[in-house]
Parts: sequence; C-alpha cells; structure tokens
Amino acid sequence: MKNTHNADFENWLGRLAKSLPEPEVSSEFLAAQRRAIYRRLDEPRSNWPSPRWVLSLAVLLLMVAGGLSIQRRHSAAPALSDEQLFSDLSALEQRNEPTAIQPMHGLFQE
Repeated sequence: MKNTHNADFENWLGRLAKSLPEPEVSSEFLAAQRRAIYRRLDEPRSNWPSPRWVLSLAVLLLMVAGGLSIQRRHSAAPALSDEQLFSDLSALEQRNEPTAIQPMHGLFQE
C-alpha cells in the first residue's frame, strides 16, 4: 500500500511539472543580480549597529532600571515590629465595618 501512495505522488509531481511553465530568466537578468550582489559585498559596512540591536539594548536597560528601582523601594520600607503589627491587626479586627466601605462615607455625608 505504501508503494501505491509513492507511485501516485510521483505521478502527480510529474503532471504538475509538465503543467507549470518554465520560468523565463534571461542571462542578462542573472548577470545583473550577480553584479548587485558583488557590489553589496564590496560596500563598507556601517559602524552603526542595526536598529534591532539598539531597541533590544534599550528594552534591556529599561528592565534593569525598573528592577533596581523596585528593589530600592522595597529595601527602603521601614520594618514594622511584631508589636506594631499585632496592634494594627487588633485595631482592624475591632472595627464594625470593613475597610473597603470607609471611602463610601464621603458620598453620603450630609
């Protein structure tokens, strides 16, 4: 069965090749292409990096700067003592209403 599929495929490829016209490429066109390639190879390369590398480097620098600023912000936060933490938690627990409702009081003041 496998050979039948291969033969069918080969037959199809043969018919396809016969039905497609051969591309007409003149020797002048090929010579012009070759000259253009040689001309580009002889051109001095620019000292400027490609825009892709410049953009990649800029994104990398922004990521590093952002990471450093976040790290600096977290390290500068004052450390709370355990007593202060438990005191704040106790005060939150003794409130009659959730903290999320407090901003809504300003909407209904008379």
